[in-house]
Amino acid sequence: MEEIKNNVQELNDEQMNEAAGGAGQARWVTYTIVRGDTLIKIGNRFGVSVANLCEWNGISDPDHIVAGHKLRIYTRR
Repeated sequence: MEEIKNNVQELNDEQMNEAAGGAGQARWVTYTIVRGDTLIKIGNRFGVSVANLCEWNGISDPDHIVAGHKLRIYTRR
């Protein structure tokens, strides 16, 4: 769990509120992919689908992600 915390960079309150359409409860986070990650694993951690991860990040091949790349994830957690 510590590894996940180290790889998530939260946006400031104004940026999160704007991304959430002013709802104030949802937020965007940035996650840095680490070796061994898959979009399924990442999606499960954040409670989002692989399809959403692909859409939000312009990923055309969900089987090809690279350690070190950053993902934007919209989450209500």
